[in-house]
Amino acid sequence: MKNLHLQKAVLVTAFFLSLIFGATGCGSAGADIDVDPRVLATVDGHDITVSWFEQTYINFLIQTGGNDTLENRSIHLENLIDGVLLAGSFEQQRLDSAQVYRRTALREEKSIIAERYFDEEFLLALEPPTEEELRSTFARSKDQAVVRHLYFFSPVDAAASWERLESGVSFLDEAQRVYQTAIFDSSAGYLGPIKYFSVDDAFAETAFSTPAGEYSEPIRSRFGYHIILVEDRYQQPLITESEYQTKKNGISSQFRLRKRRLEGDQFVRAFMEDLNVVAQQNAITALNSLLQDFANTVNPRPRIVQPTESRFEIDSLHLNMNPETILATYEWDGELLPFTAGEYLFWLEDLPFQEALGRTAASVGRAMRNELLAKAGQERGYDDAVADALLERELLLLQARMMRDLLRQDKTADVPAELIERALKAKGMDRRQQFRGDFNWLPTGTEAEAQLVKKALVEGRLSIEKVSGLVQERDRLLMDIPELAQHVRNAPIDSLVVIGTGTGWGVLNVLSLTLIDMASEDERQLVEDQLRPLAQEYALVSRLREKANIEVNGALFDQIFNVEQLKRELRATE
Repeated sequence: MKNLHLQKAVLVTAFFLSLIFGATGCGSAGADIDVDPRVLATVDGHDITVSWFEQTYINFLIQTGGNDTLENRSIHLENLIDGVLLAGSFEQQRLDSAQVYRRTALREEKSIIAERYFDEEFLLALEPPTEEELRSTFARSKDQAVVRHLYFFSPVDAAASWERLESGVSFLDEAQRVYQTAIFDSSAGYLGPIKYFSVDDAFAETAFSTPAGEYSEPIRSRFGYHIILVEDRYQQPLITESEYQTKKNGISSQFRLRKRRLEGDQFVRAFMEDLNVVAQQNAITALNSLLQDFANTVNPRPRIVQPTESRFEIDSLHLNMNPETILATYEWDGELLPFTAGEYLFWLEDLPFQEALGRTAASVGRAMRNELLAKAGQERGYDDAVADALLERELLLLQARMMRDLLRQDKTADVPAELIERALKAKGMDRRQQFRGDFNWLPTGTEAEAQLVKKALVEGRLSIEKVSGLVQERDRLLMDIPELAQHVRNAPIDSLVVIGTGTGWGVLNVLSLTLIDMASEDERQLVEDQLRPLAQEYALVSRLREKANIEVNGALFDQIFNVEQLKRELRATE
């Protein structure tokens, strides 16, 4: 019985934490849909503006980890053009009548309205980051902090623990008490090295603001309460201006997103507290049990799938759950209203399914927050022309994604020869001959160290197979290792040679070297198999492009890239 009560307490605690922490789950829209309405391209009468291109391009860079280059801009513009064409094909096939699409489109609409409410009430009041803030954020993103923490569900427990630390109790001794270790555990509370953007926002801000060797006051994250000890900090010794300028836009986006989450938490907390939300403990516990049973028996490997897939998890839950079950209540304009299981399932498709299984109350709270922010946005009139324009673009991208997913389900289609040739060329495999080699590579650091190691190997005092740090490469394509390729090609076979690369010195031992024809059937077959899921999409886009009226303003495209390049160069000279 005690375990059941504990489970309820944890579930409901997580429920309220989820109301306070975390974003609404939709991208920031802003009050103006186009800051720069100039038309960059037109696809069958559909305009791609500079603003739309740049908004989606930032996401493209973040998702791919790429830098702002002319080539990446061209790739993204082509993807947008293909997206418009695929969305048109989606509509022509009447796929927009599918239940999954209608459900997803409605969520997109509600998400945009919720986001517009959030933007107008809070986000637009945020000041843009200063140059000093961006440089500080960039420097922190290059560092690592080695941390240990004490974790609590209750702020009272956290405050009491902090008082004990202040009275002279060592952090490690307090960790034994907090984590109730049976015997002394030197690793209690140890998290190890963390990166600035890899952990909870509040946790990261505290960890990277606390000097090495000191501990913080109690802070609140989306998971609970923490006291953080920074044991050490690894700092990047060299930060170049060119790297900062290249990554500045991405750092700015991450800075604003973190600031929004941290300061937006207060806005969402006040918003939800005004509604007097009350979780229904028994209903949430029952929902957790249903999800666990479902995971263990109906679908043992639950996961969130793409909108075009069967959504087996959600559909099965609809059949096994009473949509009228009340999971929580709230007050709205003086009236007590329910948040139901049906409303929760509506949002669950866009939420992490693993969170629904492991932290059901947090998942319910996240869905409830989305629903009520959308409700507030509708009442404030944010379902206006701006929301309609934003929704039109979101639905176009949704239709393109769903069309791509549908086409990529066919893994048996023939791959056009021209697509294979383009892929081979992009991989550098269109060159007729390349070298493959078997070799051992032992990096040492300095040239003097490399010479000493070579001498010991030649004299038999060391065995190369047993030396720590040895890299053994077998049947390796040299074009994939440009820093070693020239040395491997020119080194005598079965000899020890000392070489220097761009990253240091080492000892190289080439065992064999073979010149191969890269147009071999094996290599071509490998590329063809990788391309097969894309064959239908490629064929359809090719047909659509032949018939489409596509106009690209090349001068404007070059202009916006050159302007950004000039800005980077000017900033680099400041």
